[in-house]
Amino acid sequence: MKNISFVLMFIPLISFAQTYKYIGIEDGLSNRRIFDIQKDSKGYMWFLTNEGMDRYDGKEVRHYKLLDESKSLTSSIYLGWLYKGDEGRLWVISKKGGVFYYDELYDRFKVVYKLSDASEGVTCGYMDHSDNIWLCGKDSIVLYNIKDTGIRKVANVMHGNVQMVEQVDSSHFFIATERGIRFTELKNNALRVIPIESLCDISSQVNELYFHSASQKLFVGTFEEGIFAFDMNTRQIVRSSIDLSDVNITRICPLNEKELLIATEGMGIHKVDVNTCVTHPYITADYESNNTMNGNNINVVYIDEEKRIWLANYPTGVTIVDNRYKNYYWIKHSIGNQQSLVNDQVHSVIEDSDGDLWFGTSNGISLYNRQTKKWHSFLSSTDHHLKDKNHIFITLCEVSPGIIWAGGYTSGLYKINKESLSVEYFSPFLLTSINMQPDKYIRGMIKDSQGYIWSGGFYNLKCFDLKDNSVRLYPGVSSITAIAEKDSRHMWIGTVAGLYLLDRDSGDYQYIAMPVESSYINTLYQSADGLLYIGTNGSGVLTYDHRNKNFVHYYTGNCALVSNNIYTILPEMDGCIIMSTEDGITSFQIKDKTFHNRTSEQGLLSACFNPSSGTLCRNGGFVLGSTDGAVEFPEKLRFPTYAYKKMILSDFQISYQPVYPGDEDSPLEKDINETQVLKLNYDQNTFSLVLSSINYDYPSNVLFSWKLDGFYNEWSQPGTSNLIRYTSLDPGKYTLRIRAVSKEEQQLVFEERVLTIMIARPLWLSFWAILG
Repeated sequence: MKNISFVLMFIPLISFAQTYKYIGIEDGLSNRRIFDIQKDSKGYMWFLTNEGMDRYDGKEVRHYKLLDESKSLTSSIYLGWLYKGDEGRLWVISKKGGVFYYDELYDRFKVVYKLSDASEGVTCGYMDHSDNIWLCGKDSIVLYNIKDTGIRKVANVMHGNVQMVEQVDSSHFFIATERGIRFTELKNNALRVIPIESLCDISSQVNELYFHSASQKLFVGTFEEGIFAFDMNTRQIVRSSIDLSDVNITRICPLNEKELLIATEGMGIHKVDVNTCVTHPYITADYESNNTMNGNNINVVYIDEEKRIWLANYPTGVTIVDNRYKNYYWIKHSIGNQQSLVNDQVHSVIEDSDGDLWFGTSNGISLYNRQTKKWHSFLSSTDHHLKDKNHIFITLCEVSPGIIWAGGYTSGLYKINKESLSVEYFSPFLLTSINMQPDKYIRGMIKDSQGYIWSGGFYNLKCFDLKDNSVRLYPGVSSITAIAEKDSRHMWIGTVAGLYLLDRDSGDYQYIAMPVESSYINTLYQSADGLLYIGTNGSGVLTYDHRNKNFVHYYTGNCALVSNNIYTILPEMDGCIIMSTEDGITSFQIKDKTFHNRTSEQGLLSACFNPSSGTLCRNGGFVLGSTDGAVEFPEKLRFPTYAYKKMILSDFQISYQPVYPGDEDSPLEKDINETQVLKLNYDQNTFSLVLSSINYDYPSNVLFSWKLDGFYNEWSQPGTSNLIRYTSLDPGKYTLRIRAVSKEEQQLVFEERVLTIMIARPLWLSFWAILG
């Protein structure tokens, strides 16, 4: 999935309206080929794949085999259709005539019916509005009722293999074969064709049907004739405005009351207006971007209640399209393409005075001109300039309009003239008579409010005065990693050993002791109110109020930060501060003092960022450098909000063995999720269960905590662990209390559940045995 093809690397900056998330083999999907998608009554997503059934809860994929007489039905020869009944139960129809349903109590699929003679197989499986499952064969159609298990058999009057069935009302159906479509009536256990002249003229291979009851139109997907509609009121055929002929139509489903989505094999998703049949491309592969639609071979479309669009996209797996949030732009290197980022390891990003972007990478420097949409590279392995043996650049600074200084793993600096595209190398120690030790690297470089340029390296902190072309050395600290201006007289200096406050006039340093174990500083930012934000390597982020000498420490243990490695802190925008980390980006809400994250869970493909690599753009967006390219986020970026879904208890085990209601010696009378009092025998005192909460926007935001009153009366530390296990409990009565807690606001308890557990005494510890 993440190995995007070569053509996707061209021209990376394109605007998109949706966000995309991908689920593939590497995420736990059992097979790349998916035949159907459904959501059950609890909220689980189910994928009918080439290997069986996959269940997805936002975090994990669980695999289920469909068993028939101890044989697993995993081949595409057998698996065919997936439906959800009115009661919410899932039903699977195999191409060998088997009917399966999902048994929630036993957490497995059971076969309830199988054709006695399935030698020719089933060409179409369908569930109608009367709870009948249609098993369509060459000569006959068997109707199995899932409510009363009744079986009816009617003759196949279509004179061909049935491909699709679509219901109109209680007794009328459209039935399509390989070479046409007919209007039929099912009455008195007999199927009768009702001739309609306009339908009789259709001889194309019909692959998909959808009846839109509000407009009384049947939408037909064919192979030769594309998509068209049959109007029941006028008895006329209405053609689509776009030619989709010679393309297989795989699925038609409603997007809203007035529009349908058309899935194709080869042309992506199109949208059609049910009244006019005007059709437009809606979701198609964009080969000029790295993180949008990743293929046009769509087999299934499913739209959930929150308007997420789930696509079975072969050979990728599942693609989730969400229109609620703006997408980001993934900027990557394209091998052999000079009109792309020169290297994917991006150590520094700045926006110059013209609004163009500069990227310092492990193989030179890239300039992207926003107006011309052209790239130009400097000092890469393919360029030849003065002293360009080392191509790693970790800091950039625009010292004056059109003049960029670049530093890296060299003792000197490079001066780039944007207008002439020329490069000049110079050594700072040549500008002073002081015996200055050359640096091994230049990590920090900024321009202060007075126009001075500050440069920090392995050995030295230097201040350049461009007016007289001089440099001042500030000895006393080394291994400088970050520089920020405090006021006209003082500078904040971050190093691998901690934080210093520099008096620029006297040259004196004041060491600021931080209350953390790791004092390695990656980035510094001082807000307009004077509060200093300190991003550390391993200790999260701190805020420091110099007036009252007060620190506030945020880390993964006390807030929603996804990582304690804080790499870049960007200036405040719209009441929040953006930070890049080792595992995604986080938005710090200044007023509420809360963190909201965007990680790989929300489809962020490049989630590991680099230290001090980021810039806030004039348009309100921001760009961050990562270990796999750069990521540009649009203005007014909206982070996914968390909507809690109720806690689910599952996978109950005794002595490490699964236990279900109805099993011999099972203490369960109903599912563990519905159990309030659990009565166990004395030899059932080792048990476990699993907690979960289904979420597809931000699944990691729920943390679990529990305690067992009567055993240990302290709450466990809230965490992502969801397995509760107790071993060798003494006989007695216990109360298991379970909480679902917000990771972003750990004082917020989403839900608390209580399970009473009673462990019986053995016979030899009973009252009468003791009395005897």
